[in-house]
This record gives sequence, structure tokens and C-alpha cells, in this order.
Amino acid sequence: MVLITTERLTLHSWAEEYFDELFALAQIPETVRYVGTGEPWTPEYTRAKHQATLAHWATHEFGWFAVSAAPGSFDGVVSLVHRSPTESGLGLPAVEMGWWIAPSGWGRGYATEATTAAREFVFSSGFTDRLLAVYEPANKASARVVEKLGFTPHSRFTLEGRVEQRAVLDRPH
Repeated sequence: MVLITTERLTLHSWAEEYFDELFALAQIPETVRYVGTGEPWTPEYTRAKHQATLAHWATHEFGWFAVSAAPGSFDGVVSLVHRSPTESGLGLPAVEMGWWIAPSGWGRGYATEATTAAREFVFSSGFTDRLLAVYEPANKASARVVEKLGFTPHSRFTLEGRVEQRAVLDRPH
């Protein structure tokens, strides 16, 4: 189990116990607004994502993290997913970073704090030299997190009828 602590948050490596919390988070319209189709996730889709996340950890030794602001709380997710050169859209392998913070944690800097910790973990552990963030430019909060973390805009593309932005961050040497 990987545990990352920051000043206010704890990031726990993904485990079977987080399915119910993930499903609850994926039911909040404001949370999923800028994810995939923008619709709440079905139990089947959530289970598939959950299982894929557990498999990713088993294969790559990193992946999604459950974010907690207090012991026993579930305040969001930071994801780290290995992407092949084709999947990344960069022509190079990368680790795609994403995040969801529960609305109760919005405006508190949790997304920046959690993603900063995850960025440091993945770079310092040698899992990648390149991070990728994919976000919808209309999502101003995510755009701010991308900027704060030092990502550079790369390219725009359309996914499921939505305009998305790729941004990259290379590990400092």
C-alpha cells in the first residue's frame, strides 16, 4: 500500500473498499460534468473503472489514489494512468494525471495539493518522465490546477463530442 501525506491530505493507493465512495462521487452531476459524456456513471461502468484501476496498480505499481482530508473520509480521487504513445496522443509514452474532488472540498485547494503530491510521487519514483493532463478548457478550475502544476498546453482534440485540451509536464532534471 502506498500512502502519501501532505499538510492537509492523505492519498491512499486504490483498494477494493473505495468502490462505494467512487460510485457516490460519480453520481454528483457537478462532479462528472466535465468527465467523459458528462453523465453520472452507471454501477456497471463504475465497477469496470474500479476493476481496471485495481489491475493498473497490480501491473504498474501506481494508479489512482483516494484523497482524504480527515481520517476515514473520502474527498476525491487523483488518478495516474500509464498511456502508450498512441493512447497519450503525444507519440510518446506518458502518465495521464486526472482528479476529482468532492464538491464539499471545492475552493479549498485540495486539487492542487493532492495533484502536486501525486506529481512528486510519480516523478521521484521513476515511473515516468512525462505527465499528461487532459481536460475540458471550459473547466476553469481544472485549467487553473494544470497551470499551477506547471503543465504546458500541447494540443486540442475532440472526444465524445467535447473539445479537450492536452497539456504536458516533463520531469525536471
